[in-house]
Amino acid sequence: MEAMLQPAADMSSDPFAAFKPPQQDASFNLPDLQQVQKAQATLKEYDVRRTRLIRLNRPAYLMNNVDDCGGPQEIDIYLKLENEQVCNTFKTRGAVNYVASVDPQLLKNGIVTPSVGSFGQALTTIMKNHDEIPHCTVLLPDQMDIYRGQLLESMGARVHKLPFHEWWYALEQRRLPPMFPDTDPLHSAHFIHPASSACSIGDSTIALEIVEELPDVDAIVVPFCTGGFSAGVSHILKQMNSKAKVFAAEVSSSTPLHTALGAGNPSRCNHAPSFVDQIGGENVLPFMWKPIQTSGLQDSLVVSQQEIVSAIQLMVNDLGVVAEGAGATPLAAALSGKAGAGKICCVVTGGNIDPEFLTQAMHGQVPVPRF
Repeated sequence: MEAMLQPAADMSSDPFAAFKPPQQDASFNLPDLQQVQKAQATLKEYDVRRTRLIRLNRPAYLMNNVDDCGGPQEIDIYLKLENEQVCNTFKTRGAVNYVASVDPQLLKNGIVTPSVGSFGQALTTIMKNHDEIPHCTVLLPDQMDIYRGQLLESMGARVHKLPFHEWWYALEQRRLPPMFPDTDPLHSAHFIHPASSACSIGDSTIALEIVEELPDVDAIVVPFCTGGFSAGVSHILKQMNSKAKVFAAEVSSSTPLHTALGAGNPSRCNHAPSFVDQIGGENVLPFMWKPIQTSGLQDSLVVSQQEIVSAIQLMVNDLGVVAEGAGATPLAAALSGKAGAGKICCVVTGGNIDPEFLTQAMHGQVPVPRF
């Protein structure tokens, strides 16, 4: 982790010299395969890990469907362990790729990001290993469990907890919310959105690794965050001519994608805080709706908090793998049979779970957030 953003001495050129995001990303473009392949090389230079892909020890069966012989179809589940990534989150890929591709002069006054924790953690770690970034400010919603803020502060981030509507404004509008007056020094910091094009390019390198190791994968299930990850992975697989379908998993307490797909537009959904605090929101971000529609993303798979708790238990008991709520959501969806039969790869996107949440989950209880 200490070597992150410290490239090898013989790195002769910047592979993203032609890709310089503006100070405040004004658009989102789905990644193309060449960009993602270049990002894969960049992440390797900066010691971002190629995480393990492992098979679940026990088979599951899709009992409501039968094969040609009249028997239940088997779900053969694999796990892509991004909880073992630097900072224990897949967000490290996108964060590193963004900072590696941006003009360093834009970072000299620090960086600021709206985050639910993981993206902020990745940027804070980069800041600590990047002399040209003096500080990292993370904007958290006030509906976040206190663990995330404490973790970020212990890492060296400057944390601001905002009323949820102000925080959501920053995500939707891709700029600081009105509560920060124009005279606030934070306006001089470089605003980095977790759903920027450069982040999606970096995050989508996961698709390359999955297909390289599991070329006959039938489906990939990822959590639905801001949409950049799920849409990016789906779009890249389409360019690779992979047969794999991509599904976005959501928790029943907050279903922006499911609601948008039903309404045909990014409508407001019922959103309630939960221990699955790395995904969900009031609606699909408006600037992400068209990319999601054109990406080839198959569908939203909605699971309950109790199903996610069971997935957390299964990973700990069978594999010794610790996942946060969002990271366990794809497995919960796969086990439900909603992703279909065959080889299903679930991306375990993170492992930064509040220890109290983990204790409650291992006792079969749905954890209760502390604000």
